[in-house]
Formats: sequence, structure tokens, C-alpha cells
Amino acid sequence: MILGLRRPMRLLWGYLGACVLMGFVLACVTAWTMPGMAAPELFALTVALTKLAMIVSILPSLFVIAIFEWRGMRRWYGYAIYGALLSAAASVLISGSLDRPQTLNLITVVVCFAFLGAASATVYWWIAGRFAGRRPVLNGNG
Repeated sequence: MILGLRRPMRLLWGYLGACVLMGFVLACVTAWTMPGMAAPELFALTVALTKLAMIVSILPSLFVIAIFEWRGMRRWYGYAIYGALLSAAASVLISGSLDRPQTLNLITVVVCFAFLGAASATVYWWIAGRFAGRRPVLNGNG
């Protein structure tokens, strides 16, 4: 029974780790642009932005993770490309840049979020993605 929970727990921890990295980096950038923030505020902002990252990415990630697991995708670049595309698309939608496009700002935001998304997806890959499609090995006489 416990062996059956290994994969779902690994996937959950990978997703949580990727979202925490995203939230922490966004909180640091926010704290850097707003002087006078204290450590407790940074922690609270990290938690809030981690929740936001989880809410925004849960549906597309469930779909893509299921496909990657089913296909046994263990290569890092597949996860990095997905993370970059998801983060870039989410940054455009969340920032409202579609309503009032400013080309240079939009490009900067999209590129920065794409790199952050690739880094977050790399965290997911390191925790869970590199084992995609691998079947648990059972020891003993079956």
C-alpha cells in the first residue's frame, strides 16, 4: 500500500517545490522593488505568491504531468519548455498587458517569467520528473 503512494507523493512534492520556488522568487523581486520590507512580510508574501502560482498552474500542470508520466518523459528540457510557456502565458494574462500593450515592458515580463518558469519546472523535474513512467520495483517473492 505504501509503495502505491510513492509516485503521487513524489508528484505532489515536485509540484509544491516548483510553486514555492516561483513564489519565493516573485516575493524577493517584490521586496527588492519595495524598500523597507521586513522578513516576516517577505515570508507572508512568499506564501501568498506560492498560493497564486498553485492556483494559476494547477489545471494545465495536471494535464501535462499526466501526459509526461504516461509517455515516460524524463528529459529535463521538456519540463523546462512547458514551464517557460506556462509562465510566459500566465504573466501576460495576469498582468493585463493584453488590454494596454507596451511592447518593451511586455517582452521583458514574458522573458523573465519564461526563465522563472523554466527554473521552477527544473525543480519539478529534479524531484519527480526524472522518474516519470518508472514502475515501482517490488522486492520479495510475489
